[in-house]
Amino acid sequence: MRLEQHTQPFASAFYKKYLEDTCSLSSFFHYEWDQKALNSRLQETDFSKHKRAELVDVITSYMSQFGISQKSNVHLEELKKDGVVVIGGQQAGILTGPMYSIHKAISVVVLAKQQREKLGVPVIPVFWIAGEDHDIDEINHVYIERGRKLQKHVYPEVSRVKKIASETALNKDVLKAYLDEVFQSLPETLYTKELFHKVNGLLEKNLTYTDFFTALMNDLFQEEGLLLIDAAYKPLRNLESDYFQSIIKQSSELAKVVFDKEATFDQAGYGTPIQTKESAAHLFYVEDGERFLLERIDGLFVHESKGISFSEEELLNIAVNHPEKLSNNVVSRPLMQEMVFPVLSFIGGPGEIAYWGILKPAFELFQMKMPVIMPRLSVTVVNAKTQSLLEKFSFGVPDTWDGTVDAAKLQYINEHRNVKVPQLIHTIKQELASKYEQLNELLQDEELKLSLVVEKNLRIHEKQLNFLEHAIEDTFLGKLDASIHRYDRITMELVPNGGLQERVYSPMQLLNEIGPSFIKELLDIPYEFNGKHHVVLV
Repeated sequence: MRLEQHTQPFASAFYKKYLEDTCSLSSFFHYEWDQKALNSRLQETDFSKHKRAELVDVITSYMSQFGISQKSNVHLEELKKDGVVVIGGQQAGILTGPMYSIHKAISVVVLAKQQREKLGVPVIPVFWIAGEDHDIDEINHVYIERGRKLQKHVYPEVSRVKKIASETALNKDVLKAYLDEVFQSLPETLYTKELFHKVNGLLEKNLTYTDFFTALMNDLFQEEGLLLIDAAYKPLRNLESDYFQSIIKQSSELAKVVFDKEATFDQAGYGTPIQTKESAAHLFYVEDGERFLLERIDGLFVHESKGISFSEEELLNIAVNHPEKLSNNVVSRPLMQEMVFPVLSFIGGPGEIAYWGILKPAFELFQMKMPVIMPRLSVTVVNAKTQSLLEKFSFGVPDTWDGTVDAAKLQYINEHRNVKVPQLIHTIKQELASKYEQLNELLQDEELKLSLVVEKNLRIHEKQLNFLEHAIEDTFLGKLDASIHRYDRITMELVPNGGLQERVYSPMQLLNEIGPSFIKELLDIPYEFNGKHHVVLV
């Protein structure tokens, strides 16, 4: 594998600023994201306050159902003593979701390895799974190729109740049929059958979105000792009881500082990524697997449409006796992560880093500092066939991002187009309209009231000419199809649906093409955390 690095494409104004000029954002973050910041974070943070033994018991209990590798056991022992963590998280997408889920886990593993060596302390990779998320529409699909186009392929079973991912069951038979369709869309390779059997085997005992996701991720990363934990896991919720109580007691102040900071963020030109309210409680109440976002109204914690209402004392009692009935939102989740884990660095994507930019005063409210927020590795993988096409046309990968490839395709088409054909059809339309106008005037002179009939007849002829024009265009493009398809193939591989490859493709496509060693090969690349987009040529 060969590595190229390029300026991050498709970056928002804020993300571009974070990557290139972090020091100018010091009012929103406690640290920059360089080695100096990581050194400072380690030296000045008290990591002794965490409930390490209890946390390790929770993670061990959770991971035992999926299998704990020898290296994971070593990491658990280090975490119990004095290890610090690099942590990142993601929703539990079907078949792991898009490739950026894999890239985020790779980022966690790689940064932990690098910092273990540089800092001389145990640095442990942890992946936090957002099993408490209830937006199933974001995780229930992959994109597959059909008829030279990428189509969204949605797991067909829809729950009548919008439960969290960790309690949303997958129907084994329906999912098996779904997986059959996914794999049928892939080209048959040396690795297809083995991959298909592995995925189906993992499905057997893992029939919720979160369990299936965890089983796949554990299989892909167990040799790296990646620790996995579901945010909705009940024993973790029990561990979080004291921290829920702190958030509830500070709810009013938390809502105010976050609301004010987002206003400042917006005034700086970066928008409102959280869109918070001053009345927000920043907690959900969970009932029978459904989450209900709470607000503070007249001293109560309420969800009006559901008829839920708690006093502060009642909600504190829930936090003490039934913490599994509480769930974090976009504001409280980072706070909870910091309270639970000894975090050296958090790996974040563009959207996450934007909303973390609102949270500096929230961390300070709880006498904490934000960790070093490291932009995740952003990666495009270029297979041999695509490399061959790029070389044939003398393109580089960045040419797919800036529209150069699309422009070249259009130029190629226009160079082969006989412009006399559309010009002639245009002339026929103009002459036809002119003749019909003359006819209509003659009829009016004769006091023959047929204007509507004439107009209708003209429209019929124009419709036939449009049909002919489209037929000519389709036939012309069909004649150039082989060449046009080469341009389209480059675009589909590298900028599917007009965005980065990692946001659309599932890892299944690349595992099927490159084989089971694909993840290990990606992990062996000498990445730099420098804000660049990494292009891996395989």
